Amino acid sequence: MTGAATSDRLRAAIDELVSVVEAGHSARLTAYLTTMARFHRYSLGNVLLIGMRCPHATHVAGFRAWQRLGRRVRRGERGIRIMAPIVRRKAADHEDEERVVAFKTVCVFDVSQTDGKPLPELGHVAGDPGEHVERLKVLVSDCGIELEYANLAVGVDGWSSGGRIGVRRGLPPAEEFSVLVHELAHELLHRDDRDSRRRAVRETEAEAVAFVVCEAVGLETNQAAADYIQLYDGNRDTLLASLDRIQRTARKIIGGLTETEASSPAAGEPLALIVKRPAA
Repeated sequence: MTGAATSDRLRAAIDELVSVVEAGHSARLTAYLTTMARFHRYSLGNVLLIGMRCPHATHVAGFRAWQRLGRRVRRGERGIRIMAPIVRRKAADHEDEERVVAFKTVCVFDVSQTDGKPLPELGHVAGDPGEHVERLKVLVSDCGIELEYANLAVGVDGWSSGGRIGVRRGLPPAEEFSVLVHELAHELLHRDDRDSRRRAVRETEAEAVAFVVCEAVGLETNQAAADYIQLYDGNRDTLLASLDRIQRTARKIIGGLTETEASSPAAGEPLALIVKRPAA
């Protein structure tokens, strides 16, 4: 594929993403946010307690909270004990002030311990990235970035910081590929200016790069990237303002996945894109 064709493909992918983000919040995203609002935010100590007692936990809530979400805890399931604050309110300067006065032990249950109405989920990348996962790992290494796989905290699939990337162990190949591209984009784009850019901008740029690269290798992205961008308050204007950075970074990563020497072109040299799409 010629350099011009590659640029056309990049633009087409970005145009598609812009149109979906511009359409606003999907019904699935709205349902997801509504559901997540009903889950408690847990302290680091409680996250550690949950991780030790139920390593596979993904979403936890109390007995009655699950009932409000249309699910019920199965008979015989043992709760995960965590510490909940006891809060007292008092009037101060005509406003209610909350103060933690003690803690008590309460039980929460993971979604795997419940039955009932399915929880809404964000879109997921699907398909078979094939050999591109291993090529991507090589590219990460060639960029001088350390890669590790681990059992990450609830709700976290990946992270990046100062030349290191972490990815949740056991992700399906397509999601592993997408997460790794997302975190690599952060390292290429934001390692030196992470504090100077708003989180919405950083996440929009990284997820847009992941969308373009996933499209290039033939993965089914559906609305996954648009949902992610909207979740972090990204929008069409944010996406368009970052267009040049997104395209340049996506081009660099796509180049690293090719089977030719075009993966490291000289400045101004056309970039050939060779991708193998999964068989129908």
